[in-house]
Amino acid sequence: MTRADLPTSPVPLAFLTAATARRIAVALQCAATLAVGWAAHYWGGWSWPAASLLAGAALVLGYLLSVGWAFLVSLKSLGTAIPDDPVWDRMPVPREHRIGVTGFIGCWLRECVSVAWMFNVLQPFRAHAAFQAPAGDGNRVPVLMIHGYGCNRAVWLPMQQYVAAAGHPTDAIDLMPLLGDIDDYARDIAAAVARLTRMHGRAPVLLCHSMGGLAARALLRQSDPGSVAHIITLGTPHRGTAMARTGRGHNVRQMAWASPWLRQLAASETPDVRARITSIFSWHDSIVGPAGASWLQGARHIPFAGIGHVSLLCDARVRDAVLTELARIEGTAAIPSA
Repeated sequence: MTRADLPTSPVPLAFLTAATARRIAVALQCAATLAVGWAAHYWGGWSWPAASLLAGAALVLGYLLSVGWAFLVSLKSLGTAIPDDPVWDRMPVPREHRIGVTGFIGCWLRECVSVAWMFNVLQPFRAHAAFQAPAGDGNRVPVLMIHGYGCNRAVWLPMQQYVAAAGHPTDAIDLMPLLGDIDDYARDIAAAVARLTRMHGRAPVLLCHSMGGLAARALLRQSDPGSVAHIITLGTPHRGTAMARTGRGHNVRQMAWASPWLRQLAASETPDVRARITSIFSWHDSIVGPAGASWLQGARHIPFAGIGHVSLLCDARVRDAVLTELARIEGTAAIPSA
């Protein structure tokens, strides 16, 4: 995609890619970590080994606190008014999906690791990594992978290898600009869908994380729903998310809980469109919340417990659920990822 392809309406930092943004963030983290170590050594009189340990501990603590804060805002909907409306209200976590303190701590720590790996390694430095070719003759339904807010195609690297090993041709796109209008993303998705359909002779399944699921729904509003075989969303804020109050960009405002844009999108969808969507989500999502944020009336739902937002992209249970759902769509037997 070039700048000429971007929407003509003014968008802040329209030139900035997710990979560049993440490289800047990594550089700032490294600078802050070095600064802590330097200050501890020269101002605090610590030895270099001790100062280095302190700097590393400060970096880890920063991750723990930032991810923990995200869980708090998401699960408790801090600062967000939830409408007293059954269609847009929060939902109680089913008893069988409730987790205790130990379960939450495990979920929190796994999410910290997932965030560090996705945002500090894959997205900044593996943005153009080649996807694996499909196993066998590659004649299974093609899969177009669509990332979420502020991300790029590299978030799919952990899962793509398993989807390809199951025989599915795969592709992914980068949604630009980062802070743009979700409706504008639908045009780029439509072009990618048409390309995959021509290449493989059949409509693809859209596998979407977070905001990517809303962009896929926007596509169905703007074009023939039959242009895609199905939509599978992972942690998509179908009702919105409390975390939208902390973000920036037009797309963030669109993802606010029960926003006018989400209401208009929902009102435009028929039962047939909803039947083409499968929502895979966690009741303990660290970004999309409060509970029930990923519930879409009329869609198929596959809920999990104790999985954070970014962890949905690399959790083995979610991975197997995606493979099983792809097999269901095709009417073939699932192939577990093992």
